[in-house]
Amino acid sequence: MVEKDTKLRFKLCKIFAIALCLAVSVDAMATYYQASSVPDATRPRPAEITKPAVIEFKGEIQPQLKMYFDNRFEMARRAGVDLLIIEIDSPGGLKQESLEMARKLRDCQWAYTVAIISNEAISGGALVALGCDEILIDPNAKFGDIGEIGFDLEQGAFRLIEPKLESYLSRDARDLAESKGRSPDLAEALIDKDVLVYQKPDPENPDGTPLFQSVRSDSAEKPAAPWQLIPESGPERFLTLSGQRTLQLGLAQGMATTPDALANEFNFPEDSIKVYSLKLTDKVAHFLNNPIVTVLLILFGMVALYIEFSAPGLGVGGLLSGLAALLFFWSRFLAGTSGWLEVILFLGGVAFIFAELFIIPGFGVSGLTGIALLFVSVVLAGQNFVLPATPEQWDQSIGASFTLMISCVAFLLAAIFITKKMGSIPILNRMILSTEPFASQKSTTDASGKPIPTPHPLVSVGDWGESESLLRPAGRAKFDNRSIDVVSDGAFVEAGVSVRVIEIQGSIIRVTQVDQKDEPKDEELNS
Repeated sequence: MVEKDTKLRFKLCKIFAIALCLAVSVDAMATYYQASSVPDATRPRPAEITKPAVIEFKGEIQPQLKMYFDNRFEMARRAGVDLLIIEIDSPGGLKQESLEMARKLRDCQWAYTVAIISNEAISGGALVALGCDEILIDPNAKFGDIGEIGFDLEQGAFRLIEPKLESYLSRDARDLAESKGRSPDLAEALIDKDVLVYQKPDPENPDGTPLFQSVRSDSAEKPAAPWQLIPESGPERFLTLSGQRTLQLGLAQGMATTPDALANEFNFPEDSIKVYSLKLTDKVAHFLNNPIVTVLLILFGMVALYIEFSAPGLGVGGLLSGLAALLFFWSRFLAGTSGWLEVILFLGGVAFIFAELFIIPGFGVSGLTGIALLFVSVVLAGQNFVLPATPEQWDQSIGASFTLMISCVAFLLAAIFITKKMGSIPILNRMILSTEPFASQKSTTDASGKPIPTPHPLVSVGDWGESESLLRPAGRAKFDNRSIDVVSDGAFVEAGVSVRVIEIQGSIIRVTQVDQKDEPKDEELNS
C-alpha cells in the first residue's frame, strides 16, 4: 500500500513538473515574440502646440555632444515642451551615442519631435533623424551613408567593420525606421553596402510613396518588373540620398524650413519658440575635448610641473599645472566621460608621487603606483566605461591611450630641452625669481674666450655646501648656514650630502654631489 502511494505521488510530481515547464516555456515564447516585434512609435500631429522648443544639434557626434543633447532634452521635458525641433547638421560620429539619442527621440511621449536638416545628416546624424516623428529636409541636403568603421589593430588604420558586427547596427536601424512608419529596407541599405533596394508603385498609398524590397547584391534572384532598382542603390555603395530623393522615397515627410516658419504649419506664435543652443561653456568644453588640444593640454600640465620642480620658489609652474588638470577634468565632466572616480584616482596618483619625492627615499613602489594611477585616471576620463567590451569601446580606449602616450613622448623631449636651456629661454627666465640686478647678470669671458659663470650674491662656482632636502632634481642646500634653492646636475641627491656649485645661470644654481673626503679644509678655503 505504501509502495502504491509512493508511485502515485511520484507520478503527480512528474505531471506537475511537466505542466510547470510548459507554462514557463509558453510564457518565455510569448515574451520572446513580444520583444521581437517592433513597437509602433508613430504619432499623429498634435492639434495644438503651446510650448515649442529647438535644440541645435551640430558637429561631430562625440560624448560631449550627447551630454549636451541629454541636458537640453531634459530641460525641455521639465519646461513642458510639446513640440521639440532638432536642427541637425552633423557628419556623424560614434555609433552608441547616436543610437541612444535616436532611441530617446523615438520613445519621447511628452513632445512631438521634428528633425530639420538644412545641410547634412550623415552616418550618426541620419540615425538621430530616424528617431523623430517627422523629418524635414532641404532639397540640396545630404542624408544617409551610415557605414560603420572600426580600428584595425593589425593594419593600424580605421576600416569597415566585419559583416557579423554590421548586422547588429542594421537590425537597430531597421527597427528604428519601422517604428516610425519608414521603410526598413531603405534603412538597412544606409548601413549595408551589399544591400540593393528595389521599388515599385503602391496603388494603395495616396501620397505616392512606393513599395520597397531589399536583396543582397550577391543574390542570384533579383526582383522582376515592375520592380526597379533605386539609382542610388548599388553594390559596394552605402545608400546616400539628396534631400529631394529622401522626400520622394518617404524617409522625409517635408521640405526643410526655419523653426520660425513652422509657426503657421503647427499653429503657434513665432515668438514662443524656446531655443536651446550651444553656450560658450559647451563650445569651450568641445574645444578642449579635441584630441590635438587634449595632447597639448596634458603636455602643458606636465611641462609646467617639471618647471616647478626644476626651479622651485615662485610657484607659477605648480599653479599652471593645477590649472591644466582642472581644465582637463572639467571638460570631461561636461562631456559625460569623467566622474569623481577619475578625479580621486588622479589625486591619489599625485599623492603617491609626492610621497615618493619628499617622504619615502629612493624611487620604487610609491612612485610607480602614482604614475600608474595618473595614467589610468587620464585614460578613464576620456571614455564613459571602465573596461571596453565592444569594438567601438576598444577604439575609444585605444584613442585615449594613444593620446596620452603622445603627450608623454612630447614631454620627455621638452624636459630634455628645458633642462639644458632653462636659463636662456626668454619666457622661462622671466618666470624665475632673480636676486641680482640685470646688470650684474651679464656673463663675461676670460682671456681664452671661455665664458665666466654669472656671479651670485650668496654663492659662487666652486663653493661647497650640504644638501638640506632631497634634490630630484630641485631642492635646497645650505652654504655657510644660508638655505638656497638649487638644482642638481640631473642625478638624485639625498639630504645631508656634500654638494659643490658647478654652474650659475641667473637665479638657477646647479650643484653636483661630491665625496666628503674631497671636501676642502678651512685653511684651503682661506688661502
